[in-house]
Amino acid sequence: MDAQASKNIRPTRVAARRQREMMVILANQENEESVDWFEEDELDLDGVSVPPDSSTGFHGFPVISVEEHLKSVQWEDA
Repeated sequence: MDAQASKNIRPTRVAARRQREMMVILANQENEESVDWFEEDELDLDGVSVPPDSSTGFHGFPVISVEEHLKSVQWEDA
């Protein structure tokens, strides 16, 4: 193992990913977990499952204007 690999942070698991950052779960000595964002190159991910990049694929709900929404609503005569 080289010096760079020994300096990398070894997470318990990866919770989320965006661009070149990952939100990881870290276990500490008190059997507690903490969560933090790190750059990919700061992490030792051997054997850790990595979710797909959240910046690709589903981007949430579409943003539309009120006018667009009202055009799609079918009004019934009362």
